[in-house]
Amino acid sequence: MNAAMRNYFGIWKSQGSYFAAAFAVAAAFALRQIAMHAGLWLDRCCVVLRTAIHLGLFAAWGISVRDRIIHPQVRRYLVAIAVLIEFWITVKGIRYSLDNCAWLLRGLWYLYYLPLLFIPLFTLLIAMSLGKPADFRLPRWTALLFLPTAALLLMILSNYLHQLAFRYPENASVWGDDYRYGIVYFLAAGWIFACGLAAMAVMFFKCRVPGSRRVIALPFVPILLLLFYSVCYIVRAPWLKLLAGDMTVAFCLLFSATLESCIQCGLIRANTGYAELFMANSLGTQITDRENVVRLTSANARNLTGEQRMLARMHPVFADGATQVKSKPIHFGYVVWQEDVAGLSQAIAQTEENCRVLSRRNRIRQKNLETRRNILALKEKNRVIDLLNRETAGQIRRIESLLSQCELESDPLERKKLLASAAVLGAYVKRFGNLLLMSEQEGTADIRDLARCFEDSFANLELLGAECLCTFPRDVTLESKDMLRVYRAFEAVLEDCLFDLGSVWVNARERKGEFLLSIDFACDTDLSAHQHEADAYSAEDGTSRFTFRIRKGGERLWKH
Repeated sequence: MNAAMRNYFGIWKSQGSYFAAAFAVAAAFALRQIAMHAGLWLDRCCVVLRTAIHLGLFAAWGISVRDRIIHPQVRRYLVAIAVLIEFWITVKGIRYSLDNCAWLLRGLWYLYYLPLLFIPLFTLLIAMSLGKPADFRLPRWTALLFLPTAALLLMILSNYLHQLAFRYPENASVWGDDYRYGIVYFLAAGWIFACGLAAMAVMFFKCRVPGSRRVIALPFVPILLLLFYSVCYIVRAPWLKLLAGDMTVAFCLLFSATLESCIQCGLIRANTGYAELFMANSLGTQITDRENVVRLTSANARNLTGEQRMLARMHPVFADGATQVKSKPIHFGYVVWQEDVAGLSQAIAQTEENCRVLSRRNRIRQKNLETRRNILALKEKNRVIDLLNRETAGQIRRIESLLSQCELESDPLERKKLLASAAVLGAYVKRFGNLLLMSEQEGTADIRDLARCFEDSFANLELLGAECLCTFPRDVTLESKDMLRVYRAFEAVLEDCLFDLGSVWVNARERKGEFLLSIDFACDTDLSAHQHEADAYSAEDGTSRFTFRIRKGGERLWKH
């Protein structure tokens, strides 16, 4: 059987159920018309036949719903609605088969409101379950919806005590229209209408295809007919009894038609149409049983051998150079699909070639980058060396001059003094170079690095007889450029008073969020020419103080 024939029979099968339902409804309508003009015996037979037709019709609908609906909670409520409809039809059949017994017939009539009240409520719970996962359970507060429903049902069932739902004259007949509606009836009608309206609103709100005309129009047809019938029934339109006087059947048909239309238009998801979708699938696919017999084939699936299908269960196999066959188990057999991998194979080959080309290019580029990195490192090294040479050129020239004088000097004390002075300048060149390299690599450094610079200079100054002291706090971070500024200023002042320096004191402290570093030089030389080196300068009794104001973390304050 080809795909077109399978599609035709699938459509015929899906439409055939609706034709059968329509035929059953027409047959039941004909039996009712016959019973209205027949004798007692024929009337009873028609009632039994009509009841059997209705029970079979709604039982078939309930079985169909159970098989089609995927969501467990939605399926349970729909089956419950089908059971309520069956109960309603059964109660109606029993009522019309009994003789006139006022209290019993009215009690059976009141039982009509069990399905009348609970079917709209279950429809609302169905709507609230749509779009949820299979293990979804309604929140606990939804149980409160059963309270007004149960209360209204109890009020109607006990109507013979208070007549708040239906009011009868004392000698009213059971089947007559000589009753009036009470407040409970209108409350029940309002509750039924509210539940139905809320259910449809929730369904439309959750609809995945909001712009579809079919979705908007289809469920409204039975809803509008239901509202129209309810109004006509309440006002007791005379023509209604002739055409659709059986309120039970009318309501059951319209309730089920509303739910079925929601299923057909997709508001309620159903497990239908998968066979047609599978056959129209563009991917070549087959479904086999466990004995490797093909049960269903898509339209464009190519013929495979049994060996190919068996091997595909263990690992993907190639039917030819351009088609790969894969298989996965399902609950009753296996699904086998074919993938055209010709383009993929070409893409993989091209990708591999591109990877090889890119790999060669990357190796060349990596070598170029390494060479460039080495060149840049050498340039940076040369730049730092040049910078250091420029910064310390004066000290180096003076060291050379001092050493030249030392060679010509015959006095041992003077030679010691010249060598000590050269050592002081050499210590500066060494330590300044370290600070300069540090500032090029990192923006900040510990204050102990600056302390070591002063300690090296002081060790050589003591050879000249100068007293030196350095007091620094711990765990303070400064910017490297500030350290260079302080040490450069110290050296500039020191070189000016090197031979008559009595003492030098470097003191660093914190005060009110500021970091202060002061250098005191005790000498006879006038050092005021260097006051621009510091943020503050003072001189008193042969001692010159140079003060630097620096914030913690390295930010320099403005000079006062």
